[in-house]
Amino acid sequence: MIVHDPDLDDQVAGVHALASELEQHGFGGQLLAAAFRFAGGAWDSDEPVYWIYGFKTGTWWPFIPTGEKQERDNARELELKAKLEHELPVEPDLSKWLALYDAPI
Repeated sequence: MIVHDPDLDDQVAGVHALASELEQHGFGGQLLAAAFRFAGGAWDSDEPVYWIYGFKTGTWWPFIPTGEKQERDNARELELKAKLEHELPVEPDLSKWLALYDAPI
């Protein structure tokens, strides 16, 4: 499902409300992640930057696809982790940083 809102706080609240509703109807175990897309320029990147929220772990991780096949910019992702891990609960286990290539957002 895609939730659009120009205000990030409202978008996060909308995703949370949707996830809560799905959980109440027995679909909580099927929730994997929510992806929030940011224009790359805000993060000094030409590519879009995604922050992924993992429902099962309650943690976040950055995802920056390079646009070349299914490659990602790991160095920039680690840089964003270092910058924001004091503000967000960033997933410490890098093997859990799922890539969401071709997400429809």
